[in-house]
Amino acid sequence: MTPIEAKPDQTETNIKPQPLSFSLLPDEILENILARLSKWTYPNLSLVSKRFLSLLSSPELYTTRSHIGTTEPCLYFCIDESPSIPHPRWFTLWMKPADETLDDDDEILEDYSLVSVPSSPHPQHVPYFSTVAVGSDIYLIGGAYEPSSRVRIFDCRSHKWRDGPNMLVAREEAYAFYIDGKIYVMEDDRKDDNWMEVLDIKTQTWSPLLSHGATEFRDDWFLTNVYRGKIYVIAEKENFAYDPKEGTWEIVETHDCYGQIDVWCAIEDVMFCFTNSGHCMWYDTKSGEWREVKGSDMEVLRNISEYSLAWGCVVEIFNHGGKLLVIWTPRSEEYKTTGKRRISCANIAFEKRLDGEIWGKMEWVNEVLTVTKPYKFLSCLVIAI
Repeated sequence: MTPIEAKPDQTETNIKPQPLSFSLLPDEILENILARLSKWTYPNLSLVSKRFLSLLSSPELYTTRSHIGTTEPCLYFCIDESPSIPHPRWFTLWMKPADETLDDDDEILEDYSLVSVPSSPHPQHVPYFSTVAVGSDIYLIGGAYEPSSRVRIFDCRSHKWRDGPNMLVAREEAYAFYIDGKIYVMEDDRKDDNWMEVLDIKTQTWSPLLSHGATEFRDDWFLTNVYRGKIYVIAEKENFAYDPKEGTWEIVETHDCYGQIDVWCAIEDVMFCFTNSGHCMWYDTKSGEWREVKGSDMEVLRNISEYSLAWGCVVEIFNHGGKLLVIWTPRSEEYKTTGKRRISCANIAFEKRLDGEIWGKMEWVNEVLTVTKPYKFLSCLVIAI
């Protein structure tokens, strides 16, 4: 009898392919993907899982963003509402993704939103005066209403505070500038040799500096900023530039708007300013003259009563990713004891025409914050994170 051959199992095994999962990717790949997304999607993404939260909080992610060129400019600003609020309040202005849902405490500004960030308690409630951006850190230096040598550092990536190295001298209303890995601090009304000092960021140590050639403007009102690697000063009698490499001041002839300029900054090697009448100007190095930025948008910004920059506005301007970020408040509202006080902001792009004129286009303008208490601006900075 022929043996019965064993029949193969007729049951078919359906092997379903494993679904692809984003969470199965290695940390290195996930980090590279997340680094390419807008920073302002991170709050929602951090809610996906503990792993996402950990990756989005890691310093390595921001190092990757810097290496691949996906850092984004962000405005941080601080106001002092003392004595009603004991510590200065910090805010950041950021773009709201289309599907973003903000907390009730956050203000919606069409495509932008203003978010409160942790403030740093200051000893004896003495507000700091000078702030300077160093990478993704903000250094808070000196005192606003009385001398202080205290330095605090705010990490804009983690929104955490830490102590910095104290200055050699307690300073009040000092100015600070970051150039080539060092912070230069100077105090306008100090008459002794301790007028300037410098912090080496790498070693976190302060050193004194002599102020050769700077005595002419130290008794005057002046405006300062960094331009072409030097500290430039617009003063009443002369205009000066400090060369950190040489350690000396020199007289320069690049400004002729004393008493008219409120603030100024440089964008792509061009100096821009706003006058106290609300006009946006740029400095023509060929003619040696300040010229007005053209365009109907600039007239609208100056003339519309809701956002008017004309006459008596406190203005701060910044290079915001190659565009001009303007933040201001009507001076008549800054110290009002009753009613609303408004802080407004605008972003302006520039175009240089063939005829040599520069035209401005207002990309957006918003009232970014309304407060009901007297306040004073302490600081505004643009940070790349």
